[in-house]
Amino acid sequence: MKICIASQTFAPEDEGGAEISARMAAIELSRRQHDVTVLALGLEGDPVAPVGTYRHPEGFTVVRIPYHNWHLPAARQSAAGVLKKLEWHARAAWGAASRADITRVLEAGRFDVLYAQNSVRMQPALFTAARRLKMPIVWHLRDYAVLCPKTNMFRDGKNCESECIDCRLLTSRVGVGAGEGITAVAVSNAVRERILKHGLLTKSQWHVLYNTNTSEQKFDAALMGREAPSSDVFTFGYLGGLTEAKGVGDLVRAFAALKGADGARLLVAGRGRDDYVAHLKELAAGKPVEFLGHVPPERIYALADVVVVPSRWIEPQGRIIVEAAVYGVPLIGTDRGGIPEVLKGYGMGWCYDPDVTDALSGLLDRALSIGQQAWWAQRDALFPGIRGYQGTAESSRYYEKIEAILSGSSSHLASA
Repeated sequence: MKICIASQTFAPEDEGGAEISARMAAIELSRRQHDVTVLALGLEGDPVAPVGTYRHPEGFTVVRIPYHNWHLPAARQSAAGVLKKLEWHARAAWGAASRADITRVLEAGRFDVLYAQNSVRMQPALFTAARRLKMPIVWHLRDYAVLCPKTNMFRDGKNCESECIDCRLLTSRVGVGAGEGITAVAVSNAVRERILKHGLLTKSQWHVLYNTNTSEQKFDAALMGREAPSSDVFTFGYLGGLTEAKGVGDLVRAFAALKGADGARLLVAGRGRDDYVAHLKELAAGKPVEFLGHVPPERIYALADVVVVPSRWIEPQGRIIVEAAVYGVPLIGTDRGGIPEVLKGYGMGWCYDPDVTDALSGLLDRALSIGQQAWWAQRDALFPGIRGYQGTAESSRYYEKIEAILSGSSSHLASA
């Protein structure tokens, strides 16, 4: 197949989970002998993402078209002020990506299918051009960008039950509506249900495909399927953004409140705003909490006896819960979004309600009271889904499923 992968942000730009998945899809589909072109956004003269075309070392083509805004969409939020951010979002909403530029690329490529990833900043031009060319559209949804410019529907410490007025204004021109002719792929049932609840993509053909898309080659083979502790201190691990939505503050407070915290440690890996990181360090003052900054994920998987995913937002389905299980590490996570679908559904961890006082500290204390040696000796009884979990791309046949969805989309052509 000739496949156009649309990804507004693409390596070597900074990557979040969606960007990593788009890059991995380009690599894996190319290795499967498909002719792959990545359509991304660029800025004239940008040192990282300049406008133009080049051949990627992994065997696919990258085409960057101009983005008519003062900075590119980014995996992490800009540090600009409120008014400047509003200006940027307004420009993005009114079409900073040119339909003429997108149409030119799609027409020249004569693609069999458009495989849209994180591409809301290319709308409405992207789908308008694809429909005009009668090109099948497969849209992989990994967040709530179609409903919220911040992508997480989380504001002032709470999850939004409906679209905020300003969000509705800024996303209205995405223009997906009922999604006729679109094949939608969600990373969890939670994502699918939330988008359908808001009346979008109700006429699309839906698939749910969990993030088991990392090849075995990308895992540290020496760590896969761990069955024993790697230190003599019971270690809780956190890996991710240091933000309120991610719930890391809840984790630090819960750990600091443990009566037995002196016999354990908490490793916190990730980046955040300087003021929020300083706040977290104040919460952890005097406790065995180590802030590691941005480190390779394997550092946490190698040391943690349990990985904690304390998300307050309705997280779609993070890569961490899959990766930790592949490495043999049990998890504790909130009962929100796609987290319980994997942890409870596959028997790989415990879940709790973050709105219930002491719920998290109770589970941390429960794990600690079992004891480190017994924790690992009883792992398979406590978490029967970890051993043999099909969390790699090969074991889950992830890219075979993607190929089937892409090839099958031709029978679900977009309307002109």
